[in-house]
Amino acid sequence: MNIHDYIKQGFETYYERYNQVTEEGFGRWMRPGVPDEMKAADYGDDKDEWSIWKLVPSVVSEDDIGALEKEFGLTFPEWYKAFISTYHHYFDVVPEQGIDKPLDGIKNMYNPLLCKLGYLPFSWDTEYGEILCIDLKELPDEDRCAIYQIEHEVLFDMDETTTERDELKASLEFLYPNFKTYFDRTFLEG
Repeated sequence: MNIHDYIKQGFETYYERYNQVTEEGFGRWMRPGVPDEMKAADYGDDKDEWSIWKLVPSVVSEDDIGALEKEFGLTFPEWYKAFISTYHHYFDVVPEQGIDKPLDGIKNMYNPLLCKLGYLPFSWDTEYGEILCIDLKELPDEDRCAIYQIEHEVLFDMDETTTERDELKASLEFLYPNFKTYFDRTFLEG
């Protein structure tokens, strides 16, 4: 199975695992402001209010990703490229990728120090205190591009121009050996 199909299967599995509505009318995939193209079902009296969203095939192109790589000053791993270009979604464990501005949540992850030192920030932890990032030092060997997290406030104490990679690495906490393992644990096993 190619990477894109693997990501697609993982997103679909994760979506279906939590695609229930309680007797009280609440569901994990329910939110306000869902574009019509992403609506699976409406709830409440106001059709524009709360809706369950559905996965919609992404229109993020290789050119879009190339522009984002240029903006970040990094080369993205193939796993991550597939991850951000498979489906539009509103998952709560990674930046949202709605139809209207699918890369805005990802752009908001940009951190100049992390990117300068070869780390791709790609998500927050569930409490928005830790930034998850991919160590790109081992590219093109993606199996060795580990996933770390760092307390975002630690970054405020580091100077973007003088902080060295080893100093930053001392503040990083190892999470997973690579992006595929992160993806499996979060979307397939989670």
